[in-house]
Amino acid sequence: MRHSVLILDDDTDFNNLLTDIFEQADYIVTSLEDPFKAIEAIADTEIDLVVTDHKMPEMSGVEFIAQVKKRQPKVPVIMVSGFLENDTIRDLINRGIGGVFLKPLNIFSLLERTAELIEESKRVDPDSQDSVEHSEEEELNENISAELGVPFHSFPCKSKASAHFAEKLYNLRNFNSNLSLIGEPGTHFSEICEDIRTFYANEKEQFIYLGIVSFNADQVLSMLVEAEQPGVERVTCVLLDVELMTNEQKALAIALSKSEGVFESVGVSVRTIFCVSGDLDVLYDLDQIDEDLYILMGTAEVIVPPLRECRSDITVMAQQLLAKLMNEKGLSSDRRFDAAARDFLSQYHWDQNFAQLKETVRRVLELSSEHVISLVAVSSALQSTIAATPRARVEAHLSSARNDYLRATAILLDSENSKVASFYGTEERLIESALK
Repeated sequence: MRHSVLILDDDTDFNNLLTDIFEQADYIVTSLEDPFKAIEAIADTEIDLVVTDHKMPEMSGVEFIAQVKKRQPKVPVIMVSGFLENDTIRDLINRGIGGVFLKPLNIFSLLERTAELIEESKRVDPDSQDSVEHSEEEELNENISAELGVPFHSFPCKSKASAHFAEKLYNLRNFNSNLSLIGEPGTHFSEICEDIRTFYANEKEQFIYLGIVSFNADQVLSMLVEAEQPGVERVTCVLLDVELMTNEQKALAIALSKSEGVFESVGVSVRTIFCVSGDLDVLYDLDQIDEDLYILMGTAEVIVPPLRECRSDITVMAQQLLAKLMNEKGLSSDRRFDAAARDFLSQYHWDQNFAQLKETVRRVLELSSEHVISLVAVSSALQSTIAATPRARVEAHLSSARNDYLRATAILLDSENSKVASFYGTEERLIESALK
């Protein structure tokens, strides 16, 4: 079903640009430059979403939105502007604005947020069948730990993506030899593996975490010997940052997984969890993993959802991180984020996933003493985090820009991956992998 979008912007060129973007994404677009005509259109036509400018000569965006809400209270609104102060952004979110975007636009983020807002608006409609399905889904997500019979901490499982991830991970808990966790940069693999460890709440299962610094034959053999205690039936070796390992370490990882070579004489059953940031097909094509490791890791893989697919989880995760960090500092843990800050946290793209969220919360504690943490405090902490890690900023920007260009190209070429591949002069499977 095609959805309808009303666009209000008195800048003709920018209005035309927005119109092209939404029409290419298969929306039914009503494009207007006069706010009074836009109000008439809202009164006469059911609109699924409104996109409006902030500064207009005859009526401000805030005034226009107030008129929209009088006529269609449930319609979501996105504000687009050349510049907005933090206080203005906070005020807009407090007024119920679903998204605030600054020029120049990130086209994919705009379309992504549009789809989310329309979906959310349909879910909360009591007369919509979608609302019944959503209620059932939320009930499942809220009770996922009870369904599994064990606690699950790495994701609160408030979203469909994280709940499905938890279920799949639990169903694979009895893997015999290898399991691959595939995530984007900044994924919290250690926390996820701790959840796997809780699936075995007894002393018969030992977990060993191995990073690229500590992963060598002598170190691993020493740790395995130490783990061979009475009653221990199996050791699970968690290999972190596999894509960053040297060729010698990758060969060692294969030997460990197969209990071959120097590990052949180990007297305890060993299984391996590979943790890798990046798509296996792409890493293989870039020669970051060889064929043997590629085949081995592909036998049982679980994709860890990025935070942008788990928006319902983000504010809970941020609050949990806040409480944990304050507890570590011996401080009172009753601080919380206000509504505007929570909305911002859930809407932000989080290119570096959990690692970026954790660092942002840590910086909030350093920069702000507010009992109720505001949007301005969160925004300042996020900006200082980005500024403090220029390499991460550049890598995140390049990765995001590449994905945005690919998705924009896919939209313009009718989502035909063969055409996109031909346009960029590459293989179709690489395009499919990147877009996935």
